[in-house]
Amino acid sequence: MDVVIVVHTEFGYVHNREVVYDKRATQGVSQAVPDLVRVAGRYDAKITFAVMPEVVEYFPSETGHEIGLHIHPGWEEFRTGDLTFQVGDRYLREHCEQSRSSTVLTGYPYKEQLGMIRTGADVLEDKFGTRPTTFVSGRWSVDNNTVRALVDAGMERDCSATPHSPPCHHDWSRLPRICMPYHPSGDDYQEKGSVPLLIVPVSQMFPAHIASPEAAPRMGLSWLKACFDEYYRQEMPLFHMCLHSPCMTDAYFLRIMDEVLRFMSVHKNVHFRFVSEIPEYGPVHPSTLIGPYLLGMNRNMVTVGVRALLSRLHRRSA
Repeated sequence: MDVVIVVHTEFGYVHNREVVYDKRATQGVSQAVPDLVRVAGRYDAKITFAVMPEVVEYFPSETGHEIGLHIHPGWEEFRTGDLTFQVGDRYLREHCEQSRSSTVLTGYPYKEQLGMIRTGADVLEDKFGTRPTTFVSGRWSVDNNTVRALVDAGMERDCSATPHSPPCHHDWSRLPRICMPYHPSGDDYQEKGSVPLLIVPVSQMFPAHIASPEAAPRMGLSWLKACFDEYYRQEMPLFHMCLHSPCMTDAYFLRIMDEVLRFMSVHKNVHFRFVSEIPEYGPVHPSTLIGPYLLGMNRNMVTVGVRALLSRLHRRSA
């Protein structure tokens, strides 16, 4: 099994074990990146940092890890509890044509998406000396114009897909929960085709949640381990875990990350890879394995699981 770890690299901090994307919190990059690099180094884990253009001056010059591009277009204010924060990229807002304020690429014209992707890649190439070929869209949102723009901008892999999630500001609902990398169709990014871009979906827990250390407060560390075990037992060729860099400023999440990497590293034939090293694998036939989750059952997960299943049944009956 190959394992990729993709970090959405942006400003922010942790409050009540949730990431707050505060533009003033530059430690979400300057502190978080070296702290994660130190943890990853204990297990020879490889990290792909998907970097926002606006944060490059706070990113360490040399980490020994891979650099990709992460784009949040537009500019909007969001709230979590009593806290407010802004989503968007100052640099792109100032240097690119943007006809909307939306913080998702979906709906922007092809020309504007291409301009943002090329401009972002230029910034990263100037900073790091290498042009990125891996991309992650802000808030997981892409459309067919995004796929076309990524290809025309020279991107080779996209890590924006969150399979099996209900449609909202993004739509990956037609991908199966356990989904391996695929080349999309030019007419429909959720269908397999021959476009020269490899979509590398994020691994998904049962019944539905991305595989991330940030899920631990809600789902429990044992549930994240169970997700990895579900993939491993079925000999899935890839496990894709993601996170946002600000969570690595927090001792709790650093401990979770350390424990997850330790757990993965003791399994046989597990290889940490950069996203650029991931191919399109052969056919797989996954199923839902309940066993690992039963062994990883915890009080948090019982509550979350019941709510998720009831919600799904309600949607089917509506």
